[in-house]
Amino acid sequence: MAHRCGFTQKVLTATLQASGFKSVASMSRGHPYFDLWAVGSKAELNEEEMKALALEHMTPV
Repeated sequence: MAHRCGFTQKVLTATLQASGFKSVASMSRGHPYFDLWAVGSKAELNEEEMKALALEHMTPV
């Protein structure tokens, strides 16, 4: 479903960080999908933990 909300990957990541998320991971998929995913954690996670969280929640269908 297309949402024309104006979020870019950079803006979404910065918004989550400004909202208090200490760890944020995001990814996008270009043409023809134009998907944008982000996952955030209030706890500070290391790179390995963040990758595991992202893979669990941001796997394209």
